[in-house]
Amino acid sequence: MEIPYEVTPRRDTGLYNAKLGVWLFLASEVMLFGGLFSAYVFLRLGVQDGVDNPWPWGVSVHKSYVWLGAINTLVLIASSVGVVFAWVALKERNWRKYQLYMYFVVSCALVFMCIKSVEYHSKLYKHHGIKLVDNSVMEGVIVDGSDRIRFTGEKLVIGLQGALPAVLKDLKGDAFPKFTVTEGPEGTVGEEIASASAFKAWFAKNRRAFYAKLADERQRFRAEKASGVENPKPVSAASSVTLTAAEPFSVAGRPRKILLHNATALNYRDGVKVEGKLVSDDILFEVHEVDLQLVLPTKQRESVVWNVIGDEHAKQHFFTLQAKKYQELAEYYKDRGGVIPEKQLRGRFLNVQYVHVAADGHGEEHGKDDKHAAVHTSEPKPTAGGGESEGHHGPSKVIAVPFDQVKFFGNHGPRYGNYYAIYFTMTALHGLHVVGGALVLLFFVVFGKKLYLKNPEHLANRVEVGGLFWHFVDLIWIFLFPIMYLL
Repeated sequence: MEIPYEVTPRRDTGLYNAKLGVWLFLASEVMLFGGLFSAYVFLRLGVQDGVDNPWPWGVSVHKSYVWLGAINTLVLIASSVGVVFAWVALKERNWRKYQLYMYFVVSCALVFMCIKSVEYHSKLYKHHGIKLVDNSVMEGVIVDGSDRIRFTGEKLVIGLQGALPAVLKDLKGDAFPKFTVTEGPEGTVGEEIASASAFKAWFAKNRRAFYAKLADERQRFRAEKASGVENPKPVSAASSVTLTAAEPFSVAGRPRKILLHNATALNYRDGVKVEGKLVSDDILFEVHEVDLQLVLPTKQRESVVWNVIGDEHAKQHFFTLQAKKYQELAEYYKDRGGVIPEKQLRGRFLNVQYVHVAADGHGEEHGKDDKHAAVHTSEPKPTAGGGESEGHHGPSKVIAVPFDQVKFFGNHGPRYGNYYAIYFTMTALHGLHVVGGALVLLFFVVFGKKLYLKNPEHLANRVEVGGLFWHFVDLIWIFLFPIMYLL
């Protein structure tokens, strides 16, 4: 059975079915990405200076990875050219040349995704930020997994009515702690748990028993109420269980999962309580930049960030660079009315500077008896705001940031701000389109020989339709690269 207009063009439109279909599909894709680009514009234009988190410059966010984005642009452009040559090769009935060009296109897609994975890894694992209580921000790297609350536990108090306790993922050490049930519903006291699998089985069994007991209690309550009992006994089913460890165990608590903590307890959001002793909740941090855009200029010298850093030389260096840049602005606006705009005074150029906290002894260990002292032997990074290191070389000291001085911290992932949320949304969605398009084109070259031998024009039309989608993917990236990496 032959499908009309599968190969030959339609008389009314001059298109064959697949090409008309892909144009309609691309129209829906334009609406999808158009909405995302519009969201980007409105979010960026809606930022109130001095109130909202400043919208970062793409160059300052990606730093040395901007050139990777440029390479990806060239890779996609080259792949679009390769699709055209592959289609031409089919029109010329040259299967071998078609294969070479199409494998080149798929290789370009693979290179694109590898480069993108390098960028993602950098933002998620090598770049962090800490916003302090006065809205000053430190950019750098959280070291040694110190973004978690370190705690030594002795007991667990859990509830059987919820899901599996989140604390299980926060237990440190190769061996699972050996627990004994010391308090809980009848029949549970005295039970021992010696492994994670045993804990899960024990928890599932006792949760079923709790809900069965709860159902019996509700049935009893309804029966007493129906029989006319004046004050029926309220529904009651014990769900709290206390597990005591044979030996103290270590917990590295994720702050997002913890509601409150103090010197003797960790209280998780799912109701689990860990009793024991707090080891440390300080965040060990290597500072690369200080951002004071949300701190009033008159209060910047007294900012909390300088107490946390504790390095007078780093502080003076920051304000020396700031004064130098202020003079540059004053010279620039001297012939333009002589008044520096408020947006410039509160902007990134003046208020974001590279900061290097030098380790004492230029590489020798600092404070060997201090549990927070550390030395990180990386070279200084260039400032995102245009400042230079001006001779700051040598290893950086890792500082301890008190948890009670922190308002927010995290990697440069989607939670870090509107820019990062829309960056990951748009680039990840574009990446899915790259993977999907590459798989379709790969299918055409791997399994297309049979169709080629039967009807080469049909395969050429399929490749043309796939190429139209691939050109669209390339076009989206050409818009994404400048607005996300350069502006």
